[in-house]
Amino acid sequence: MSSAKKMFNTGAEYALSIIGGKWKPVILYLLAGHPRRTSELVKQLGTSYKVLADQLREMIDAGLVSRKSYNTVPPHVEYRLTDDGENLYAALRYLNYWGEQRASESPDIKIMCTNQMKAAGDDGLCVITKQHLHHWKQEIVHPKN
Repeated sequence: MSSAKKMFNTGAEYALSIIGGKWKPVILYLLAGHPRRTSELVKQLGTSYKVLADQLREMIDAGLVSRKSYNTVPPHVEYRLTDDGENLYAALRYLNYWGEQRASESPDIKIMCTNQMKAAGDDGLCVITKQHLHHWKQEIVHPKN
């Protein structure tokens, strides 16, 4: 029995279907250049283990992330980007740059991480952490004039 082919209008539509959602682009950023353990990812993302596990499983199935399990006590598992994941990360960096440039032309749009990243010398994707969310909530509730 053959399965029906999924149809997409463009390659970009297909790529976005793979990394769609709140966490996948941020996970790509965190894994860029070096492996991470599950606990590191949970701490940096501020999400639950279940949400992270679901996202990582989908990214592994898509061929973007690889999982390596070490035979130790306690168990040690690391995740890293595959070559396809590294290539996608490079594309997301450009998309991030494009979004920042476009947003800078509109007074109604603010990219929250841009200034913080530039001050830190990081031109990659911004990592949304609990600390960022708390800071942004305070800025929205009590804007500085």
